[in-house]
Amino acid sequence: MDCSQLKSNIFAYSEGALSEEQCQSFESHLSSCIVCKQLMTELNHIEAIIEMEKSVEPSPFAATRILQRLENEFEATKKSYFPGLVRVLQPVAIAGALLCGILIGSYTAKKDNTQANQVVNPYENIEFLRTNLFISDFADEDTMLGLNK
Repeated sequence: MDCSQLKSNIFAYSEGALSEEQCQSFESHLSSCIVCKQLMTELNHIEAIIEMEKSVEPSPFAATRILQRLENEFEATKKSYFPGLVRVLQPVAIAGALLCGILIGSYTAKKDNTQANQVVNPYENIEFLRTNLFISDFADEDTMLGLNK
């Protein structure tokens, strides 16, 4: 028996489904091939783990917990009164918020443009500073610089 035949018959050997002659050929190949022997060892190890896991008893409350969680999820979906309405209102609310943002932005842009287009008289600014900020020295500088006519 060669390695490929061993690999194709490994599960049959493990379950005891091979004939006596095939079992002897299988075992003689295992004794001569290190790779196949390692493969058989790993299979035996995996089978031992599976058998060990079969013997573990599940928690008796696991099924109850799972069923309770499923019922809670089902009840939560029933409690939403208008699930279709939420799907419609979310995009409408987002569109409304965007529209408000655009309107506010265009309003402030128009307001800034009207203020920017106004011609400002520099003498009014000087007079405003002089009268409202009580800067007496500023008046003297105006006359020195020739700003006040």
